[in-house]
Amino acid sequence: MWADQSRDKQGMSLAVTRGKAGSGAHRPGRQVIIDAAVRCFYKHGYDGSSVRDITQEAGVTPAALYHYYASKQDLLMEIITRFMDNSIGRTEAALRRAGPDPAARLFAAAQSHVLWNASDVASSFIVNSEIRSLEPDNRERNVAQRDRLQRLFDECVEDGCDKGVFTAPWPGEASRAVVVMCTFVARWYRESGPLSPEEIAWRYGHMALSLVGASRAPQFEPPTYKDS
Repeated sequence: MWADQSRDKQGMSLAVTRGKAGSGAHRPGRQVIIDAAVRCFYKHGYDGSSVRDITQEAGVTPAALYHYYASKQDLLMEIITRFMDNSIGRTEAALRRAGPDPAARLFAAAQSHVLWNASDVASSFIVNSEIRSLEPDNRERNVAQRDRLQRLFDECVEDGCDKGVFTAPWPGEASRAVVVMCTFVARWYRESGPLSPEEIAWRYGHMALSLVGASRAPQFEPPTYKDS
């Protein structure tokens, strides 16, 4: 199954595999618990991971987990919120750096989103699969974050269409397609693969421009890579 393949340990992001059970004494308590929870949720799912599983993975006691989190749900929400806050912040920064040109802005936003999701495939997988496990209030907060991220792309595409730079007949659908395409890199990306995250991001930046029907585009210098 596709989801099972995405959890294959071979070639996992360093952000997924860092740390081992029992190594928490050398890292801040909250972070070692978060890292362990990410590994457990990624391998077994939220429902398949108990508090005991997480604390054993972290090398701490259940009391240590409850010192920081009232529940497993709170821990899941922190993982998701942190990841989404970073997604939003990195996209905003990429848009600022790109300047006023809509094509350059969309290219930069798409690249940034690919690079962030490829940098931590486990957390990306959790964020995009465990929304089903969020309690109603937490789900509402997460949907608001997702909407905020999507709106950054929507505004960029709408601006390009208004200025005649993009020719997409359905800007909203095209913008959503760009975000989904870039997000789902985390489903298949492996460090052992033939392309680096930067190379993938460069290609996806161009695919994003194709999706919105860019009538012109800046000349973006390609990274150095070899096809295989």
